[in-house]
Amino acid sequence: MAIYPITFAQNYFNMIPPQLNNALAVFKEDIAPLYRKHEETFDLESHHGRFHIIRCLLLADSLYRYYESNSISLYIEKSFYAIMYHDAMREDNGIDEWELDSTYCCYKYLRSKGYEHHFSSTTSNIILKANEANLEEQILYDVDVLDYNRFFFIPEEKHLFKDYKLKFAGPNDVSGCTDIDARNKIIQLAQDLVQYSETLLIETDTEQLIKQMVEHYLKIKPF
Repeated sequence: MAIYPITFAQNYFNMIPPQLNNALAVFKEDIAPLYRKHEETFDLESHHGRFHIIRCLLLADSLYRYYESNSISLYIEKSFYAIMYHDAMREDNGIDEWELDSTYCCYKYLRSKGYEHHFSSTTSNIILKANEANLEEQILYDVDVLDYNRFFFIPEEKHLFKDYKLKFAGPNDVSGCTDIDARNKIIQLAQDLVQYSETLLIETDTEQLIKQMVEHYLKIKPF
């Protein structure tokens, strides 16, 4: 398995887990250009661009922190890679007709970095969301649902978010978690991240964008 040196933001990201630090480094160096291209073509508001992916990574980190603190284990690196690639091959903001392409793109990337077939295959297939009993897959599903708040970032529209679709701490959480307070906190975090990112310019360079988003996240993370 390939080991990525943590070369990004070592000084000011020492408060986040190494798994997230590594994912952000990989995203910045290798994957963000795919989403930057989205923003320059069909996705001018970054609905499926860098902003979306960074918020999803931060939300996944909070879910991971919660599960880990409650002795619920998951392979968060798999979720991180699936998150980073799940919209990679989109060509517009409508129904995602490119999930298979994004899955294959993720698989090829992991193999090119030295990961063996089983890890690369099981990780990339998370994007297809075909195994509802898989907690790593639930992480991707939930952060995508949570970041739907990007369409309701005005305070008066918060009530339009369909929270019943969220699995975390609900009747369909595969971990069995039923912590309603934690569920409300993660929804609030999603709303806060969206509201903050709305203050940032689409032209912001990726390293600066990650820096600003993470610094804000560290101030408001619930777990």
